Amino acid sequence: MNQPVRVLIADDRPIFRAGVRGMLKDFPEIAIVGEATTGREAVDGCRRLHPDLVLMDLQMPEMGGIAATRLIKAEDPGPTILALTVSEAEEDVVEMVAAGAAGYVLKDVDPVTLARSILDARAGRFQLDEALMRRVILRLGEAMRRRPEAVPPIEPLTQKESEILKLLVKGRSNSGIGRELGISEGTVKTHVRNIYRKLHVDSRPAAAARAVTLDL
Repeated sequence: MNQPVRVLIADDRPIFRAGVRGMLKDFPEIAIVGEATTGREAVDGCRRLHPDLVLMDLQMPEMGGIAATRLIKAEDPGPTILALTVSEAEEDVVEMVAAGAAGYVLKDVDPVTLARSILDARAGRFQLDEALMRRVILRLGEAMRRRPEAVPPIEPLTQKESEILKLLVKGRSNSGIGRELGISEGTVKTHVRNIYRKLHVDSRPAAAARAVTLDL
């Protein structure tokens, strides 16, 4: 049996954290390993607990979700981060994903959808709205163009990595890429990790933005 996805809940409202626990209690594939009430506590919680995934509220005291996400991903790209938001249209969602979050979860989500989002995100299958993804890529691309000196030279990609990167730019999931190229999802994940390393990025949107910026 696979190990459950270990989740840290970061939200400053006790009633919401309790609600998330209640929604996920019937899903053995997911284990809540900790809670945080501020962005700073979320960062510290990741250092102590090493969760697989963080449900991150955008607005918290001491340090907001965007800043916490940047710090967590800078220290350890391993944890998957999902933004918690009340609206798909919020500008903060773009900033959150640009900071390294895998996507977002609406706060009025039902238990089944929440559980599926967590499992899909951890498996690299979380899908962003295409319009949102375009905004994220544009935002990251602009930042890269403003500070080209901050980005180390990239390593050449193999032919297969280039094919996968083009599909990442189109918003394909790992499973979708595997089906299209006739390779396993595990092989896709290995290639994606190599792409991240060679492009010096830690998220799919950042990889897509680097590809667009450098015309790869």
